[in-house]
Amino acid sequence: MLGSPPDAWGPCGAGRPSGESDINMKRLAAVVWGAAMFAALTAFAYAESATGGAYITTLPSGADIWVDGTYVGHAPVLVDALLAGHHSVTITKAGWVVQEVELKVPAGSVALSSTHLAPGPRTLAGMTTGSAIVRNVPAGATLAIDGAPARVGVGHAFSLPVGPHHIAMTTAHGRTTLAFTVLPDMMTDIVLAEPHTAAAPSAVVAPADDYLPDEAIVVEGKKIVIRYEGHVAVAHFGETGAKLDGATLDLDGAPESIGGRVYLPLALLDKLTGAAAKTQ
Repeated sequence: MLGSPPDAWGPCGAGRPSGESDINMKRLAAVVWGAAMFAALTAFAYAESATGGAYITTLPSGADIWVDGTYVGHAPVLVDALLAGHHSVTITKAGWVVQEVELKVPAGSVALSSTHLAPGPRTLAGMTTGSAIVRNVPAGATLAIDGAPARVGVGHAFSLPVGPHHIAMTTAHGRTTLAFTVLPDMMTDIVLAEPHTAAAPSAVVAPADDYLPDEAIVVEGKKIVIRYEGHVAVAHFGETGAKLDGATLDLDGAPESIGGRVYLPLALLDKLTGAAAKTQ
């Protein structure tokens, strides 16, 4: 710790001149001490300003995150007080391939990182299960999953092997089919619609906040605006039309509000997070 200016001639004053020379030497010692203190304070201030943060998300969420070999928590996670520059991020989750990601943290700002995990060998071998929920099934409808009659309660979760599946719903108006994928440790929401209901086509939707930070999603009545990694998407509840960076998209389903959370078609989430990943 820096204190008072040191005595230029040591604690005992050995060899100390007298008079004007003594005064000049004390002035020199004070100047040197002042320069050292200024340099130390400047270095401290620079170190404080040369830090940033990182907001790390994964698909699926809940993965364990390490930054430069230090465990920081489950995704999504905000890591602050990181030195500006390049950092190594390790992502692990049971049933998924370990991912190594390089992340550049800007000084005084927060870097965003979104990673799609790849299923591991155990998952691909069908040794893992996931969950699904079927919604919007009208009274009297019958369901079949992968060609077999399904007795599942509407709005109640049920288990399925991880991987691709298809569901068929038969009503008095006809038959609706939909392909969907079950992921390990994740809930897949399946929203069905009767064949004659053009305004609400079938789609696989997912909670937007599982894929994107909360501050990226703004709801204004029926309008949903998403700003993520320099990209802007605009969609509306109950409508399949959307825009991504000004380009018109025709989605396979419409955004929904379920339990106070925004659910978006998986196709839109993939486009958003995929577009962000290409810019990193």
